[in-house]
Amino acid sequence: MTKAAKVLPVKKVMSQMDRLKGLVRSFRDRRILVIGDVGIDRYTTGDVERISPEAPVPIVLVKSEVHKLGLAANVADNLHALGAKSDLVGVIGKDRFAAEFRALLRKEKVSDRSLIVDSKRRTIVKERIVSDRQQLLRIDYESPESVSPAIEAILLKTVRTLLRGKKAAKVDALVIQDYAKGLLTKKLIRELVKAARTAGIPVAMDPNAKSPLDLYRGATFMTPNTKEAERLTGISIRDNASLEAAGALLLKGTGSPYVVITRGKDGMAVFKRGSKKPELIPTFAREVYDVSGAGDTVITVMALAYASGATIYEAAILGNLGGGVVVGKRGTATCTPAELESAMRLTADSGLL
Repeated sequence: MTKAAKVLPVKKVMSQMDRLKGLVRSFRDRRILVIGDVGIDRYTTGDVERISPEAPVPIVLVKSEVHKLGLAANVADNLHALGAKSDLVGVIGKDRFAAEFRALLRKEKVSDRSLIVDSKRRTIVKERIVSDRQQLLRIDYESPESVSPAIEAILLKTVRTLLRGKKAAKVDALVIQDYAKGLLTKKLIRELVKAARTAGIPVAMDPNAKSPLDLYRGATFMTPNTKEAERLTGISIRDNASLEAAGALLLKGTGSPYVVITRGKDGMAVFKRGSKKPELIPTFAREVYDVSGAGDTVITVMALAYASGATIYEAAILGNLGGGVVVGKRGTATCTPAELESAMRLTADSGLL
């Protein structure tokens, strides 16, 4: 299924490398507004040496607990790791996890000024119980129902205020990160898209397969993975023909000029409105340890690149490189400019760039 990579002349490779490096170095001048479900990714790791006498379940002797920024907060974390600035808009509860979440934001130098507190909702936490690199159990703390109309109004007002920021705080792109945890309603997304268009900035959307396709209308580009693309379109992607059919339906259903399907080991497929065939990008991952949060890194890098003047294809190449970096790390992770440039060099050496 994956299109064979072309080996480019040395001068052309270097020219493309210089262009991509220039884009990455401009990330520090960008400010991205992120809205979506936010929370904590917790990894509780230990050893299993016996079975509980109370029930046929393993007893985990805890050795470590690691807390990381999760969901849309991982996008903000990735933005800062790449040297960019961010505004993070989301909803947290009035509970002990909210305090932990704010502490994590401070640690990673991500502002919490645009968070909305709803005492009727839980702060989201995803806890993984791990032993010998095997995930035994995941425990989710969340409020799955949609936010109230009052909270929805506050979210929209917050985003509009940020989009009207002074020149020094000008927003360069809007990232809408949907984890289907109740924050992104259809009405809210419609109004967010209108506000972004008024501000003249691109909108990048990371969809969720639990949501209907028309929820994402108005995106400049969206980045579903293969499973999400299949569920959003009802098409089982098994070959180039089904891939092209799914891409065409995603473009039509969202009215977007671009759709990028991330395909794991098969790389990416970049669809453009008006083009019959997608542009295929081979995978750049070297070794895969954990795919958690890889989609967050992909959309982060793509939004930064596109806001910096990249074509959608250049943005996808950089996003693919960033995704390849973080899947080589354990747990939710981020990518730095140095790691992106290192990935470029390795990729050029292999003839894939």
